[in-house]
Amino acid sequence: MKPFVIIGAGGLGRELLGWIANCRQETQERFKVEAFISEGEDAGSVCHGIPVIHPDDWQGLAPRFIIAIADPPEKKRIALAMVGRGWTAEIFIHDSAAIGLAPRIGAGTVICPHCRISSDCEIGEHVLVNSGSGVGHDAVVGNYSSLLGAVSVNGNVTVGEGVLFGAGSIVFPGKKVGNWAKIGLGSVILRNVPDNATMFGNVAQRIDSR
Repeated sequence: MKPFVIIGAGGLGRELLGWIANCRQETQERFKVEAFISEGEDAGSVCHGIPVIHPDDWQGLAPRFIIAIADPPEKKRIALAMVGRGWTAEIFIHDSAAIGLAPRIGAGTVICPHCRISSDCEIGEHVLVNSGSGVGHDAVVGNYSSLLGAVSVNGNVTVGEGVLFGAGSIVFPGKKVGNWAKIGLGSVILRNVPDNATMFGNVAQRIDSR
């Protein structure tokens, strides 16, 4: 099996390391972390006993990877660059997640502890579904999106590419959230959201300049 690395040694990267450690032995062995990968000033350091390495300094077989960065544009940039290097995106599903029938989950996606992934939903590539979040039946979540803690994307919702959901936000069943939208902390989405919109509040209103 190719070595496994986590891209990003910040808070989410350290959380992912901890979540791997509290999974069953089989999962721990599959996701044994050889290194954190970082383009930042922390490259060359050590984090929780694991080396932090610049991608240009990686030696050996092209690794399997997961991006532990929530920012959707940055995730897309890194994902395309790493795949261009011949690296392989993995899927991580924490052992405590509840998974329904026949969900479709894309490469690079992370399903964190205590998430609920319902039947026949589709989750794209490099999506973060953070702790306690749920994706309802027949929902679609686009590539590079991030659902921070306790987000509820309900049944038959369609989420575009690169959407960022703040913790505790909720999308009413059947609604659409456009590409690269931002949904603020605790917001409740009761109507469709345009591309690139920033929404906040209960009921959520658009707060960016159009």
